[in-house]
Amino acid sequence: MIQPRRFDLVAAFVLGVPVFLLSVVVAVLSVPGTRAVVLVAACLVAHVAFVFRRDLRGFAVIGAAMGVQAAVTGLFMVLPTVVLFPLALFSCTAYGRPYPPLVLGVAGAGLAAARFATDESVAAARLGPNPWLLLGLLLAVVAAAWGFGLYRRTQLGYLALLKERAAMAATQATLAERARIAREMHDVVAHALAVIVAQARGGRLVPGRAPEVLATVEETGRQALTEMRGLVGVLRAEPDELAPQPGLADLPGLLDRTRAAGLTVALTTSGTARRIGPGAELALYRVVQEALTNTLKHGGAGAASSIGLSWTPSALEVTVTDDGRGRAATTAPGHGLAGMRERMAAVGGTVHAGAAGERGERGFAVKVRLPYQEGVA
Repeated sequence: MIQPRRFDLVAAFVLGVPVFLLSVVVAVLSVPGTRAVVLVAACLVAHVAFVFRRDLRGFAVIGAAMGVQAAVTGLFMVLPTVVLFPLALFSCTAYGRPYPPLVLGVAGAGLAAARFATDESVAAARLGPNPWLLLGLLLAVVAAAWGFGLYRRTQLGYLALLKERAAMAATQATLAERARIAREMHDVVAHALAVIVAQARGGRLVPGRAPEVLATVEETGRQALTEMRGLVGVLRAEPDELAPQPGLADLPGLLDRTRAAGLTVALTTSGTARRIGPGAELALYRVVQEALTNTLKHGGAGAASSIGLSWTPSALEVTVTDDGRGRAATTAPGHGLAGMRERMAAVGGTVHAGAAGERGERGFAVKVRLPYQEGVA
């Protein structure tokens, strides 16, 4: 894309060469002698200043050059260089300060009309038009150039606003992606470490199960590393290189790894399954994973968990309960429950977590409700 200053230079050269040469010819033929030299010099200054027409100082120089032409002869309107004035007024209004060009333009139109009206050669030759008509014409030219300049200025402001909004949207998208990856990393690492800790505890209490415990630890660690590589790969992979994210079909594998950690887990399903979208499936998978992780960490020895998927006519309801230490889990520090709510809120669902029993002495329950979205079949 051509730079503004380079464009101004090219435009001044392309427009300036033929117009300046024509103005020289007209000046020499119309006003011979020293005044022709002054007119040619004023035209040359105006064409050089036209390169800097976006700046108020460049526009002022062009206006001064037009004033010199008006002072030298009342017939200044016949010089083609005068076309630079409305063009410079437009550029200065659009890219510089909007109101000073209008003031200079109105003042220049008044002075030009007055000079034309008081020119003896014009009066002697009885050349028209009427000075008031000329003033109206010049003011109309100034108003048109200024109005187009304001319109272009508004366009540029709107484009700048769009670019700013696009930059803000990109920043927000980056922050949202970072938050999403942070939640994914939390779920993956927390679940893997909970399984590993549970296995290590079991291996210490039952030394004879050491090979089985180490195999489970190895498999859990390998699975966690695979998921972490997938998350990091999202940051640099091409769209067609991205591996699919886990969903409801991957719940059996998650339950197998959880059972290997020593937690008894049962899964029940009711109703007719339907598609809910990959984003919603990933969110539900992570919520179940986080709930099982909390049970492993806070449920205590001998705790068992059950997962229920109920496909109702209006929503998918998922319930994860355990018979562990109950309220102890609700007071445990961390961001697990907050992450669950954020995940489900992003896909239009809700999460309620609390004691499983009426008295809340033992057991903890996480209840998720995800209404079906229109257009997802």
